[in-house]
Amino acid sequence: MKAVLIFDSVNDLLFSKWDESFLFRMKTFNGQEKDGNITDSHHISQLLSPIITSQRVMAAQFSNTYTSMQCKDNTTIVFDEWLDHVFMIISEDDVDDAHRELLDCKTLVQHICGQNINLLHSSTYQEWLSVLLESRDKGDSIPGASGVIGESGATAAALNALRTVSKEIKCSPHQHYHMLLFVGDKMLALYSSRGCEDLMPPDLILLSVQCIAAQEYWKELRNTDSTNENAHLPWLSQENSAIVHLCGGGAVSPCAPHSLHVAEIAPRIVFAVLVDMDSREVGIAVHMSSQILSNLRRLLLQRNLDVLPNTLDSLEATLRKTTEALRKNKAPSTLCARVTSRMLELRKSCTTTTPLTPETTATALHTALEAVIEYLKPDIPSLKLEHPVKELRALLSPYLEFLRVKAQRYFSLESGGTEAGSSLTLHKYVEEFPGLVHFVYIDRGAARCLAPDMADCVDMLTPRTVRSTLRTAMRALREGYGAAVWRRGALHVCAVRWFERRGVPARPAAPPHPAAVRALPPPADLLGVHHRQLVELAFPGDNQGVSVKELVCIHLGLLPAATAVQQARRLAHSVLELTGENPAVAADLL
Repeated sequence: MKAVLIFDSVNDLLFSKWDESFLFRMKTFNGQEKDGNITDSHHISQLLSPIITSQRVMAAQFSNTYTSMQCKDNTTIVFDEWLDHVFMIISEDDVDDAHRELLDCKTLVQHICGQNINLLHSSTYQEWLSVLLESRDKGDSIPGASGVIGESGATAAALNALRTVSKEIKCSPHQHYHMLLFVGDKMLALYSSRGCEDLMPPDLILLSVQCIAAQEYWKELRNTDSTNENAHLPWLSQENSAIVHLCGGGAVSPCAPHSLHVAEIAPRIVFAVLVDMDSREVGIAVHMSSQILSNLRRLLLQRNLDVLPNTLDSLEATLRKTTEALRKNKAPSTLCARVTSRMLELRKSCTTTTPLTPETTATALHTALEAVIEYLKPDIPSLKLEHPVKELRALLSPYLEFLRVKAQRYFSLESGGTEAGSSLTLHKYVEEFPGLVHFVYIDRGAARCLAPDMADCVDMLTPRTVRSTLRTAMRALREGYGAAVWRRGALHVCAVRWFERRGVPARPAAPPHPAAVRALPPPADLLGVHHRQLVELAFPGDNQGVSVKELVCIHLGLLPAATAVQQARRLAHSVLELTGENPAVAADLL
């Protein structure tokens, strides 16, 4: 049973995605008849309204927020609130798993809608969010990490091909763009124009989810004997393009508008173009302004006047940055004047006696910011990708069959050399450690992971077993431990976590308190919030260049625990031979 629900500021259901088990549960909820018709959003809103209202009242009026509820029948309800909208998941999953999915849902909403959640009123955006939620677990990557293909021949050829077709891309008046090739959900190559902002690790994960969604749709069309190449994706424009938002610059949430264009080169091989819409500074400033204004409205509701002056100062500073960015982007002067005047009215109503209440002026400022948010949804440039796609197919034709095979199995890695050589490079680590069946090495800072091909251990391990083992490892490490050892049937598992500063192991002055670690959001969400906050917790005020590394080793159960731990420590040093020269390269992502 699972339902993903988003409620607006008046508790109306804005987005819903549920299964039949959830509807059956709702029919029996609160004594409803089993044959009652509750399939429409109105009835679901009525049934869940008391829970939503309780969550809002406790959070807004009493500052007593709670993020989850667990019922006696194993039903789990998790909450999150953003810009006066409540995100909710009802399922029978573990609390951490449900909370992680909820965080990913909120990130995907920010990715496709930016600050304008009301776009979800559109059936197109509802379908888009629905397919992205389905696709987040369909790839081979582990939660919170994406991958690239490290085979040097195909990678070099793909990069040269992208450089060649870049001459055909015309995106005037915008000058900055990225071109990417994905095989499955793994990045094969990335080419960026001069002066582009680097893509953040969460951006690559979000793009891989977009590519998986497109691949699944095109695969279904091929199964119906359709021969139409690059068929229209229903949730995108006729040219398979749309405005998306990425984590531009130092922003930790998707707020920088880009236009995304996707095309299929071959089955499971996708060409993606990202055009920077030159509104990065406006997007970041509006994102911060909206967050602070939402907090200020909550303070007004709580009548918490002690921190109100500081919040007003912070809001005024971010709005000043917003108007400056709008002027640089040559936005209409009336837009800047409206935001400035509404801020003056808000400050005046909060500090003096005026006919307008602070709540009224805050709502007026919110309306003015909505106009700025609408400005951040520019027209999508038409790139005319037909000829570049044909040229890419011709340039990559010697490698297409190889990449199709790679897309059907777990990947192997070697920094230079052939496919056979790369497979042996990783397999030698398994051979040098007797009893070692499989391992997964994760760099949480770069959102990359490394693992050997599972072809040789398919009789002992399945991808589902590995995913379940990784979830158990994340739960154990979240308890604040640096290492954990446990048995899983005939297998012995060892999980280790450590910190590195620019490639050198780093030890915190004082280990984070387990209770503080447990209070963090669940690990491995799309934005990597848990591990970013963990680094800040372990190295307060001195976390520059620090990243989190994790290693999960799976041994045969006959191996003593002490030997398994010793091998895990040795393997942690040995695996650096593969990642030291090229830390961005990862392979065989599960």
